[in-house]
Amino acid sequence: MEAAFDHLVHFLHRPPAEGSALLAQAGFHVSPGGRHPLWGTWNSVSYFGLSYIECFAVENSEIASRSDNPLIRQLVDEKPAGEGFGQIAIRTTQIQEWSKRLAQAGLQVTGPVPGSRQREDGTTVRWQMLFARDPESGMHPPFFIQWEQGDEDRYLELSMRGLIGSHPNGATHLDAVGYAVRNLEEATDTWGRWFGWEAGPRVFDAELVAHCRTFFLPGGNVTLCEPSGAGATQQMLETRGERPFFVRMKGDCEKTQHELFGGMYMTEPM
Repeated sequence: MEAAFDHLVHFLHRPPAEGSALLAQAGFHVSPGGRHPLWGTWNSVSYFGLSYIECFAVENSEIASRSDNPLIRQLVDEKPAGEGFGQIAIRTTQIQEWSKRLAQAGLQVTGPVPGSRQREDGTTVRWQMLFARDPESGMHPPFFIQWEQGDEDRYLELSMRGLIGSHPNGATHLDAVGYAVRNLEEATDTWGRWFGWEAGPRVFDAELVAHCRTFFLPGGNVTLCEPSGAGATQQMLETRGERPFFVRMKGDCEKTQHELFGGMYMTEPM
């Protein structure tokens, strides 16, 4: 079924503009996103085509604490663990079909539920979200998102609004988001059961000090990494458990690494 990488959610416990400022210093083009009045949250966004990184934070704690949206609940409940990457979203136009598949795979499904964001100019963006929970593994499966607009219309509008723009550091596309996992083969089998995807071969990443396998998706790959010694992957497991911990962009850029608000931002030349 149709699936493409949509966005990475970076949980912040400060105004999104503070996250934007440091991302801008690292050479990324970042824009204000808007507010989610029904959830008590707000965000900023950094686009690479239609794939993007979202700095996501609570604006009104009273409203957010009452939300039953699983993403808002995760943001609120995990505040004691500190800031860092929380989730990824998978884009689709077959959200109802994915709901059936995930339920058949043994996941507890919530949704589709409506979502919306009010931009600073007063216009509203709308979408649907589908969440799943795996009671066996305890891992947070990615959630699915289906936008009200089609991809071509969204790309045109985002470009005209200046949200999709050139990154001063030369990055042009989002290459991969990496998850720290305790057991690579078990996690790969679990993701395969959830989504019906096949992963690439097992490889060793000396920079991450981990063995990794990758699921290749349009818009950005998902790499699962099991630590093989002291390093960033092992540190993530010890501090925040199995979750996203790095995002890598590629383009006409230098090789860099920035640790920002509990997340690792990497750039590499093509």
